[in-house]
Amino acid sequence: MKTHFGIELLFLIAGPAIWLVHYLFIYTVNAVACARAAWAGQWLGLPASSWVIVAGSALALAGMAAATWRQRQRQRMSATRASAFHTWLTAALCLLSALAVIWETVPVFLMPACR
Repeated sequence: MKTHFGIELLFLIAGPAIWLVHYLFIYTVNAVACARAAWAGQWLGLPASSWVIVAGSALALAGMAAATWRQRQRQRMSATRASAFHTWLTAALCLLSALAVIWETVPVFLMPACR
């Protein structure tokens, strides 16, 4: 089965690309929250902006899991050595990016967004 380079590349960089979007999302949400007092309202002990960031983090992690799962499904259909390596590399990059997303999300629970 012939694979397309663009599709392989898309799956390979899915994790870092999702991490990049998440990183920009966090800073955008914090900037808006600090500029607008409406986002500073407390809900379950955290500002609303923090809950938006937590929801975005959950979506980012789900997107990385979906990319890894989809690449694994593609590898099962092709069963080539290159495809197996791409599956491993996609999973490794998604795992590394997931750790970065978690690392960026932890401060939401530890300190206020605006000082």
